Amino acid sequence: MNNLIITVSPDSSLELLRRYADIVVLDKEPAPTLTKIYDTVYIRSHFSQPSTLPQVFRKEITSLVQQARRLNAKVMFIDTMDTVDAIVDFEDKWRQHEVFGEYMPRTELFDDNVDTSGFIRPLFKHRLSSRGKGVTWDKEKASSSSGNWIIQESLNIQEELRIYVVCGEVCPVGVIRQNKTLQQPVRVVDSRELTKEEIDFSLNVIRQFASLDLVGLDVARTLDEKLSLIEVNRSPGFAKFDQLTGVDIAEIVYEKLLQKCD
Repeated sequence: MNNLIITVSPDSSLELLRRYADIVVLDKEPAPTLTKIYDTVYIRSHFSQPSTLPQVFRKEITSLVQQARRLNAKVMFIDTMDTVDAIVDFEDKWRQHEVFGEYMPRTELFDDNVDTSGFIRPLFKHRLSSRGKGVTWDKEKASSSSGNWIIQESLNIQEELRIYVVCGEVCPVGVIRQNKTLQQPVRVVDSRELTKEEIDFSLNVIRQFASLDLVGLDVARTLDEKLSLIEVNRSPGFAKFDQLTGVDIAEIVYEKLLQKCD
């Protein structure tokens, strides 16, 4: 099976994925002319900085998608996402709340007219952001920045987990992430077996958008022992997960995709 990954910027997981797919990194090299027939195409995207938003590379991504389709009319697009607009729509944190809101903390669209007094400790998130960027507790920063924001109730987090779901199956081991603070971003510190409650919670979340082939769910266990979804990552990093657990997410993904193609 021939696989292609189109990504806008490099990330630590690409070396793991490179064993199973050809990779085009659009902000590092010109978009190539495809000559190989690909069975799958995976468009990875991050929203950590304006220069590497997928919208900036819309023309190149669209061209590669069209070429892949011309070479193989039956090419499979991972997550069934084959356009920049579909990716942006999914990554929009307000749209995620509309889909997964029953598992998330209280969330509202934010502008200067929103009354924040009903939030105990409001957290402001840019609607298109990732890797901890565009997240602040400072209302003035959100008000003074361009773009759309959401406001969300901060959670009293006992433990934060990254849980991987591949083709509808939850990986039974998750990684423990150190909570974001004003001084430091979220970072991975350990791994552990997931409980049945955590696995069931993750399955309930992913059923809301069943076409996703690979996601990283950021899940919080709060001080009152409840589980809450922070966000859904469609292009999750997993290099640290591989180091801690020895579990090769890339291998699992492409084994399951091969089964789907058959």
